[in-house]
Amino acid sequence: MKSGLKFCTSTAVLLVLSSWAYAADPATFEEKFEGAKPAVSAFNGKLDIGYAFQNYDVPFPDKTEGGYVIGSISAPLGQSFGLQIDGGYARLGIDPGPFSAELTGIGAHLFWRNPDKGLIGAYGHYNRIGLGFFDLDAWRYGVEAEAYLGPVSLEAFIGGDSVRGPAGSINELNADFRAAYYFMENYRVDVGVNHQFGATSLRVGTEALLPVAGQRMSLYANGAFSSDATTVRAGLRFYFGQAGKSLQARHREDDPATRLFDYFNLDDATSRLGGGGGGGGENPGCGGPEQPMCD
Repeated sequence: MKSGLKFCTSTAVLLVLSSWAYAADPATFEEKFEGAKPAVSAFNGKLDIGYAFQNYDVPFPDKTEGGYVIGSISAPLGQSFGLQIDGGYARLGIDPGPFSAELTGIGAHLFWRNPDKGLIGAYGHYNRIGLGFFDLDAWRYGVEAEAYLGPVSLEAFIGGDSVRGPAGSINELNADFRAAYYFMENYRVDVGVNHQFGATSLRVGTEALLPVAGQRMSLYANGAFSSDATTVRAGLRFYFGQAGKSLQARHREDDPATRLFDYFNLDDATSRLGGGGGGGGENPGCGGPEQPMCD
């Protein structure tokens, strides 16, 4: 897993730095982006309704499953910048035990983007994780970047997770890298690696835009697989905005991937921060449509 972390982190850093250098070259900025599309095509939004399942082996066997809803609103800030606000709710049952986890969260993306080239921006979110017997406060913060190479998208995030519970707080590296390919512009598959809370996972995902409702609805599924846990998430995504856009265009011209509830190894942190009394206080894991959680 250490080699996976090194690959994930080094690739994410390289993509973030190269995107920043490309965007910040003052000598050729106007020449590069004259006539470029706006960072966000128009005011738009999306809504995810899905099911999540997680199976944990460490620190002890347990599983969680349940449903979630995540909504996003995106708006242009002039020609080259955009803002997206995410909000969500999830409720998961925990087995073994009569417990459940209730999650609420809010996040924000502030970014520069050229839809023909790529994106770079700042991201942050806050999640409240209620477990009944104790609660967790979780923050994520960092830099996200994307590079668009025809039907291929390279997507990276590097930053940190801070979680606070009854027994104290922890701060961990979060690094994510995904390579996606669009088939006929309306079907996406992606594969990547992610490191969070001391564990590295292999991540895979897919999304298909349906030829109904003006091409405003899609089916998605994704999974994260580590030595400690398996996370699977699937659902329906509804897009609000211009009708008839391809999936590729929506991802590059409208709203970035949502990262709310994107945890696959939070069980270990829950156990530590609960003073050894907690297990299973997790959320719907993975990514990233999805990216985001693996949307």
